[in-house]
Amino acid sequence: MWLRVLPLTCLTLGVLAMSSALSCSSQPQTPPTLAQTADQPKDLQIFLAFGQSNMEGVPKPQAEDQAGHPRLFVLAYDGECHNRTYNEWAPAFAPLHRCWAGVGPGDWFTRTMADAWPNAKIGIVPAAISGVDIDLFRKGVVSKRRKEFQIPADNHYTSAYDMLIDRARLAQKSGTIRGIIFHQGESDNGDGEWVDKVKEIVSDLRRDLGLSQDVPFLAGELPFDACCGGHNELVRQLPNVIPGAYVVSARDLTIMDQYHFDRASQRELGRRYAALMLDLIPAPK
Repeated sequence: MWLRVLPLTCLTLGVLAMSSALSCSSQPQTPPTLAQTADQPKDLQIFLAFGQSNMEGVPKPQAEDQAGHPRLFVLAYDGECHNRTYNEWAPAFAPLHRCWAGVGPGDWFTRTMADAWPNAKIGIVPAAISGVDIDLFRKGVVSKRRKEFQIPADNHYTSAYDMLIDRARLAQKSGTIRGIIFHQGESDNGDGEWVDKVKEIVSDLRRDLGLSQDVPFLAGELPFDACCGGHNELVRQLPNVIPGAYVVSARDLTIMDQYHFDRASQRELGRRYAALMLDLIPAPK
């Protein structure tokens, strides 16, 4: 175990849900999309990304976060902006999640993976939802807080697990799932049942998607200097109960408010996820 301790439009609901300065109008203009084609990419190296707001991303993107890359693709999570169509592959740049989201670890995770694998096409499947408790991602469970959240695209899912599975299965038609990155816990701070619930989710994902334990599950630590740094004691227990699970350190990362990493730290966290993933899985042939 290694413990690394085009103009924008927005979903109205998304804008209302965010009380921070992250309004769509305040974001930099999105660069033109990469070459438009009717053909969806094939032979992707695919990574799933789920959790809550620190995975979704809060800090406003800057130009370097939105620079186009010819080998990065996102399974669109929000069809209301960036010329993306929900559940279709599109050029990947921040935000990877909903229009009003910001820079999350997935952005620089994918860029770092692409730099390390110069002949590979990288696909990311975002599925984070700001503020959710872990129960929202459990199979066959209806969270007591379900009514507080919208599950993309049209809120018809009972559980975010079903949304994640449907998107992951769709993604598998275009490539191979190589790993899972996860960041959640602020809404379950200190809950002793959280570890077993995450174990259950990972087990269900691997079984339902036909993934072996060789597909790593990387869990990121929460900001140490924010609301819930004590929860990291539970995050660090995950590798003890989940085969193929590892922890990505948040040491020395900085925050923008009591809950969220700032932009520089989100970039660095993404690089840390990638550095660990690259040590765990072989490059595609």
